Order: sequence, then C-alpha cells, then structure tokens
Amino acid sequence: MNNNLEFSNFIDLVALMGRPDFDTHLLLYLNKWIRSKYFSILRVEDKTPVLLLCGTQDEERTVPWSCGQSYVRKYHHYDDLYVRLSDKDIQPHQTATGYLCADDIIFSPYRQEIYEKNGLIQRLCGFYRDDDNQPILFNFYRHKDQGLYTDHEIANFEKMTPALAKMIQGHLALSEKSRQKDFKYRLKRYQPLLTQQEIEVCSRILKGMSYIGIAADLNLKESTIKTYRNRAFDKLGISFKNQLFSMFLHS
Repeated sequence: MNNNLEFSNFIDLVALMGRPDFDTHLLLYLNKWIRSKYFSILRVEDKTPVLLLCGTQDEERTVPWSCGQSYVRKYHHYDDLYVRLSDKDIQPHQTATGYLCADDIIFSPYRQEIYEKNGLIQRLCGFYRDDDNQPILFNFYRHKDQGLYTDHEIANFEKMTPALAKMIQGHLALSEKSRQKDFKYRLKRYQPLLTQQEIEVCSRILKGMSYIGIAADLNLKESTIKTYRNRAFDKLGISFKNQLFSMFLHS
C-alpha cells in the first residue's frame, strides 16, 4: 500500500466527516485498496441492530438499504460472523475484523434474501465498541461480478480497520449532532405546542434509540418517557413510531 496515497485519500475523506455526502464517497476513496459493491454501518443496542448508514456506487441505491432493513428485522440472529466478533474480548475503541463467504451461510433464507438475490458473494466486517461499549459493525460487500476479495485486499482491510473505525465514529458523532439539532428544530417548527421534554424524546426516537436507552440518556423512568411520547404523538396527530419516521426521516 502506498503510504503517501493512503494518507492523501484519508485526508480527503476526513474532510467529508459529518457531511451528507460522506456515504457516497466512502467506497470511492477505498476503491484503490478494497473494491466493494455496497457498504453498511450498524450499531447494536440492547442486542438489537440499528442501520446507521449504507451506500453504493451502483445506480441501485435501494439495495443496501433494503438489505440492511432485512438484516435488522429478520436475520441478525443468524449472523455467525457477528457472533464470532462480538465474542472476542474487545474493549471500547479496539477493533477486530473478519470475513464471510455467502456459500458458508447455513440459514438459507438469510443467504438467499440478502446475498443470492443481490448477487453478493462475500462480506468483510470491521467491528469495534463505541464509548458506550456498544458494538459497531461496518460491512463491505463483494458482488459476483467482482470475484472474491483477494488476500491483498483482506490484508489492506485489516490494516485500515483501526483508522476506518475512528473515521466512522467521528462521522457518526458529527452527523448525529447535526441531525439531532435538525430534528429538534423541525419538530418544534412542525408543532409549536410540543414541550422541550417531548421534543427530546421524539428526537431520540428518530435517532433509533430504544425507550430504555432514552430513559437512561435523560435520567428518567421508562414509563415517563412513554408518557412524553404519547403526549407528543397526540399533538402531532399520530399513533405509531413508523408514522413519526415517515414525517421526519423521509420528508
């Protein structure tokens, strides 16, 4: 790996941290060392994964999103690679790597819906724990037209994983601050009658946090969080979380 080229590319990518176009450039910048079709980034909270970011250089931009949602909703329990990595004694900010070939996935619905349906044959996975000791996964997927990852690419990935982990963590932190500020502003603008506590709860729901997580974050009881949620939903004219997501994530 050319160290000067590596440094230059990482400087360019660092400049995009926190910006919405980070995801569209990530694969492009990594292409010299790891050629991948799609990528996804997930955080596992209370044993439940949340899809934080995904992307592709391909025109079919819905594929990584739909695959990520299928993984979160139905198949994460069958991910042997995640189990192997999470069983390692990894402390916050430490990293581990692994890879998985689609042919080695035992549970056929998982293999068929995410891999075979989309022509994916292999996945590289970087694993680290964030400040809250929650697992973060960043996955890179190889398409059958590209062939399997070479030994050289796998070695490059292992070398780059610590730097990638720090960069991804920085990007998520910066984008989260921006997004949370935006959510709170938009909630207040959409419904001025919302109280500050109701806005705090709704903005964290939009972040993907569980009610237990929100309660811990705001130092309140879970029942109190649900009371604020119900009051906010009444003022917004909705009844379910997916309606809140439709209003503020897809608008």
